[in-house]
Amino acid sequence: MKKWFLIIIVVTATFANAQTVKIGIDIPVKNVFEKAILHFNDGTSVEGIGKLKAVFTSKEEVIVFKIEEKDKDETWTVKDVTGITIIKEGEIVHYEYLKVSKYSFSELYEVVTEGSVKLYRKRSKYYATDMDRAGHTDIPSNKAIEKTTYYLKRENEEYPTKVKDNYIKSVADYMKDCDVMVEKIKNHEYNLSELKDLVDYYNANCGD
Repeated sequence: MKKWFLIIIVVTATFANAQTVKIGIDIPVKNVFEKAILHFNDGTSVEGIGKLKAVFTSKEEVIVFKIEEKDKDETWTVKDVTGITIIKEGEIVHYEYLKVSKYSFSELYEVVTEGSVKLYRKRSKYYATDMDRAGHTDIPSNKAIEKTTYYLKRENEEYPTKVKDNYIKSVADYMKDCDVMVEKIKNHEYNLSELKDLVDYYNANCGD
């Protein structure tokens, strides 16, 4: 019996070590209620306090919201709301539900900038796996790796376009209707950290 128990432990540990284990979306570990505005699908909104929550069993990302601290928590999903605006220490952060492909779940993405083209951002964190560490002995097995992914989307587009690692090519292709913008991108006048400025320039000079 003890022998089988040890085998199960070893197999389980090996399997876990081979997986990419996500431990968060754009949600802080110590997630607390903050002043917020909940945005409904019918275009209306209501002020109160809210927070984001990841339901790992169903892979859902939901919004927990209530009008006042004393009220009962209510959970909202993409079926009823478009997103939420969180106001914390003077900083305003807007999240919207977004499907990045036909087969993906609707998830909450931070809206970095708005206009004819919207820029979305998604932060994720996961533990390093054997595959991640291959050839990188400096990465310990328990190290949490953080990754930020950006997406671009026009209002008439069903799904957003991912900004790939080769961001110059992917952004230039997406904004090919604006010759001035493409030239600036190819001349390296903007880098990835200035992606918001780049999209703002496009919206001001080339957007509808």
